[in-house]
Amino acid sequence: MTTEDFHRKLTAILSADVVGYSRLMGDDEAATVKTLETYKGVMSSLIRQHRGRVVDSPGDNLLAEFGSVVDAVQCAVSIQKELQARNADLPENRRMEFRIGINLGDVIEEQDRIYGDGVNIAARLESLADPGGICISKTAFDHIESKLPLGYEYLGEQTVKNIAKPVGAYKVLMETRVVDAKTKGKVKAPFWLKKSVLSLGIIVILAIAGILYWNIYSRAPSIEPASIEPEQITVVPEVKEGLKTIAVLLFDNVSSDPEQDYFAYGLSEEILNSLCQIPELGVAGKTSSFSSQVKDKTIQEIDSLLGVDYVLEGSVRKSGNELRITAQLIQVADNRHLWSETYDRELKDIFDIQEDIATAVADELKATLGVGHSQKQLGGTDNEKAYEFYLIANGQYRDRDPDRALISINEALAIDHDFAQAWALKADIHQGLTPMVSNDRIATELNEGLQAAKKAIELEPNLAAGHKSLGIIKSVMGKWIEAELALTKARELVTDSSLRYEMDYSLHYIYVANLERAKNIFEGLLRNDPLNGNFRSLYLQCLGLLGDVQGAEEEYQRGVALFGDEWSNYAREQITLARLGSGNAVSRDDIIYSDQIHDTAKEHLGSQEGGVAELHRIYTDDNNLNVWDLAYISIWAAYFGDIEFAMDAMEKSESIIVFGVAQNLLWYPVMREVRQTPRFKEFLREIGLVDYWNKFGWPDICYKLDNGDFECD
Repeated sequence: MTTEDFHRKLTAILSADVVGYSRLMGDDEAATVKTLETYKGVMSSLIRQHRGRVVDSPGDNLLAEFGSVVDAVQCAVSIQKELQARNADLPENRRMEFRIGINLGDVIEEQDRIYGDGVNIAARLESLADPGGICISKTAFDHIESKLPLGYEYLGEQTVKNIAKPVGAYKVLMETRVVDAKTKGKVKAPFWLKKSVLSLGIIVILAIAGILYWNIYSRAPSIEPASIEPEQITVVPEVKEGLKTIAVLLFDNVSSDPEQDYFAYGLSEEILNSLCQIPELGVAGKTSSFSSQVKDKTIQEIDSLLGVDYVLEGSVRKSGNELRITAQLIQVADNRHLWSETYDRELKDIFDIQEDIATAVADELKATLGVGHSQKQLGGTDNEKAYEFYLIANGQYRDRDPDRALISINEALAIDHDFAQAWALKADIHQGLTPMVSNDRIATELNEGLQAAKKAIELEPNLAAGHKSLGIIKSVMGKWIEAELALTKARELVTDSSLRYEMDYSLHYIYVANLERAKNIFEGLLRNDPLNGNFRSLYLQCLGLLGDVQGAEEEYQRGVALFGDEWSNYAREQITLARLGSGNAVSRDDIIYSDQIHDTAKEHLGSQEGGVAELHRIYTDDNNLNVWDLAYISIWAAYFGDIEFAMDAMEKSESIIVFGVAQNLLWYPVMREVRQTPRFKEFLREIGLVDYWNKFGWPDICYKLDNGDFECD
């Protein structure tokens, strides 16, 4: 693109998005599409009436621009009031609400489209708005504060990814602002300030009553990679008012048998899950709480890492069927022990112990334990031995030992064949084996996992874990539409505050090229679980897939500062893949994997002809190439400029199995030229992605044309 192709301008940007679009589509696709088209027509008409222009409207999104912020905000208010009136005529489960974000910012205009930070900020503000609400930037607010009869609530400075400075944000209250004789000509105190003053007396009363107010997490400061030292990293997650925060540390195994580490891990996770059922309690992410970086730290050091108000710690000693479990609750501010208990019980009492601990914590914090906290209530088992094997299998699986985990979970199911939670875990284990097995076993493992997930749902239709397992397996198998519906169902069934299934949803989004959505989910996951190296490396991958090489490299430096130089070879590989095709130089040292394909890339990095020739030889002579090998051949063939060969390897990979885990490589910048070929478009049709996009909305990287065809960038 040359400078003659575009120019910059200051404009008011309106970004709108449907709330719960996937659920609506899953419930009734035809009705949702009809309502969406009707509402988009209404919005477009109102935008024109307010002297605006619709820039783009892919899927459930709409982007518009205005020459005036006043026009943009007035239009947004008109839209929300009109849609509210129309929704009143629909059944509650069919109502379609939009969030709207508005920003005044500098944009690049190319033909009829606009790009740049101004657009990105509007989209981010949209996500901060309430359903049926409007959120505007401070720059927009400064232009309308005294010009419109509306109220505003200040939401504070919001950090926007890839924007250097925080962005001030305001909620538009859409209610008339009163101006009396004494204040005529002056803007009255904003609603949020009046609300704060009004609430002061209430806060005092609540304080006397013993109710605690706190910040769940404070946002980590921005980090300059060049100056990062491991001890300087702050990973305290984001502020969330009105809750108490707690971290459940990994319970120590004080048995003489190291194999009981898995039992202690599983028990710790179940207690954490029980505490997630307390509505008034914010529970720090499991990986951060169980991290080795937290182990053996003082309470004050844990506070600096996790930013919580309370810590629950304990130990487990198991000998045969005899259990001794200790637990203690500590208030971080003054290192005061609020509660402690030792349970000398038998294994058959394990459920009661978990429930007792969760109830004791709730009582101490003056919170209410939510309904359904007992693991026996939904898809569980009354057999303590089956449950023991389940806990051990879960620990082994989290310890990346799926072969042993499969043995343990089969033991659990041999004891209690109707243990729905165990069937869901079995499904996860089979899916987890797929990257480790030969081509002929991938389909077998996926089918075993699929049957296990279906069995879990058959036994307990409302078990979120079963639907989650079904969804991720369907996604890996390339059954994109079925995957979306199953994962959406899992989300709807989660009744606690945990984000335990969000990673699976974001992985699905990566496979289907909804990269911005995946990135946004990982940002939320990292706020709750900042020491999760897996989340961080996958977030880094999203940045690389989006072509944000600088952002990916900065995130990698954060990971190194937190976890050390060897924190993730996978993350380093994503940096290399992001650099390919982005104009950034790649050296031999950047290629960290060593196999015949990556060694070929290293050897011929500066020789296009030699690299292609050697890749062709491997492709022709090696009959044992797996789907990953073929996917990487496709990547490097594209890098060396042989687009047809890249397609050959891609198609051969998918002929073995439509394998979503490898398919994410399609979206890297190095594959841009491949994506623009008719052959690639036909490939996407054959594997079902076009049908998925037509149903659930098109991603930014591929877009539908007016003639019914589509293009990919």
